[in-house]
Amino acid sequence: MDVFITILSFFCIGGLFGFILEVFFRRYVSVKRWVKPGFLVGPFIPLYGFGAAILYAFDAYIPWEAISDLPWLNVLLEILSLGIALTLIELIAGLIFVKGMKIRLWDYSRQWGNFMGLICPLFSFFWLLGAALYVLLLSEPFKDMGAFFAQHYEALSYPLGLFSGILLVDMAYSLGIARKLREAVNDPKFVAHWEKTKLALRDYYAKLKAKQSFLLPFFNKNDQFKEAIREQVEELKKKAKAAYEGYLQKKEGDKNKK
Repeated sequence: MDVFITILSFFCIGGLFGFILEVFFRRYVSVKRWVKPGFLVGPFIPLYGFGAAILYAFDAYIPWEAISDLPWLNVLLEILSLGIALTLIELIAGLIFVKGMKIRLWDYSRQWGNFMGLICPLFSFFWLLGAALYVLLLSEPFKDMGAFFAQHYEALSYPLGLFSGILLVDMAYSLGIARKLREAVNDPKFVAHWEKTKLALRDYYAKLKAKQSFLLPFFNKNDQFKEAIREQVEELKKKAKAAYEGYLQKKEGDKNKK
């Protein structure tokens, strides 16, 4: 039980920290606007939670020092294994949403070497850097933290259980929002972009002079919600059609030059 509570503690810490990180990343790097990240309503991103749990579990419970007589090789193998594991988590989570729910939570399609816009070499390198930072600098402090969690697992059981219950309710609510989004899109082949949809809704409600909630960006009247989604889908389809026609014209022009 103490092992489970310890890993669950790191899962909760990682998800909360990841939310804060993504808020500022969107504000100052990617979107340049305040946008609530993630699929859930609450300030929590499970992907980062799983990442933190795996970082700790791989480092604390796998005897990397026994793999070979070369300490540097053992450290290198641990870092590479963690980098690969984090990338696989990102891929699996992305596939679940894109293939299973037709919703895209992030998009690396403009990055070189990307796979389905879900993973790419650049961000896999960032995961690898994070793994290296953890192994080389944070391993011992986190092991001490894990020992504290294990020692006080009985005291932590209730708050972690309460947090897990809230998380499950949030997940159920967010899945309901995803279902409403799919109904509004009304196109089984169209993959809705979660972040762009939030921004489109914000702009739509701005036109109506209606205030959109930061924590509940999808919470509004059903008819307004569907109308905003339809407008976004039609706009994206027009852009895709224009881009494809431009590609055909360019291809035809290149052929005529030859």
